[in-house]
Amino acid sequence: MTVRGKVAVELGIIAVLTTIFLLLFPHRNPAVDVGLAGFALLGIAASAGYTKKVIWAASPPPVIEDRFRRCLKVTLWVTAPTVFVFLVVGGILGYRHGGWPAVSERLFHFRILAAFGGYLVWALMQQTLFQFYLLGRLLALFPKGHAVWPVVITGLGFSLVHLPDVWTTLVTAVAGVVWTSIYYRYRCLLPLAFSHAALGTAFYYGIFGHDLALEWKAIFP
Repeated sequence: MTVRGKVAVELGIIAVLTTIFLLLFPHRNPAVDVGLAGFALLGIAASAGYTKKVIWAASPPPVIEDRFRRCLKVTLWVTAPTVFVFLVVGGILGYRHGGWPAVSERLFHFRILAAFGGYLVWALMQQTLFQFYLLGRLLALFPKGHAVWPVVITGLGFSLVHLPDVWTTLVTAVAGVVWTSIYYRYRCLLPLAFSHAALGTAFYYGIFGHDLALEWKAIFP
């Protein structure tokens, strides 16, 4: 069987199993997702050599000098303004509900840094799963010169696993495509993980007023 055929079978099985899982367990403890992601990462680590030498060999990275620095710069320009908007909106919402004390409680406390640290680990896991694993296989599946479809499918796939949270799904549909586009060009995961963690933290604390650190403490005592 050709590499494309193997990839088609592999992704088909994963797509069916993922769809069944999301339909059967739309509301689940986040610890389940973390556990499944950890298990998937073990499989990715075991097959990393094959992924690098066979899957990604058909899509070599573009020749760009100092790729990491350039990736970091592009990611920062995408991330910083969006984080600022999320925090400003959060400040406005907090002020409307309880004045400056509510703004301070919503945005200015040490737990945000703790949440960012935890989110960074989770973000790196997710970016590895979708960029290194999924995008590479979609690029092998589609004909050369049609990278836009693997990029879009990877980004949308990233968003769909956030169902049934509609707002998060919509936001991550945009973010997922942007992150995937950046990875396709620069092949650097760490800047994307920082972007993911910063945006996620600002989104939940700012827009929704969720204290992720306390919520995670309840889930992972």
